[in-house]
Amino acid sequence: MVNAAEKSGKRILVTLGWLSVVLLTCNLMAPLLMFIPICIGIVLRRDYEADSQGLALIVSGIVSGILGWMIGMYLVSFL
Repeated sequence: MVNAAEKSGKRILVTLGWLSVVLLTCNLMAPLLMFIPICIGIVLRRDYEADSQGLALIVSGIVSGILGWMIGMYLVSFL
């Protein structure tokens, strides 16, 4: 297994994960895109040994996906 210090993609994964969490709350198709931060969180926990960041992405991905879906349903009911 490669050491976490030798991998250079951790910062990119964290940035993309949090960006997708933010975009999930604004998206009407949130349940379909909820897997992106969850998968990035799993990769961070397993490959990069960033347990707290990975868990935070997994939990916030689930919460923002559900919240985005609820906001989308609320907005669609008014259209």
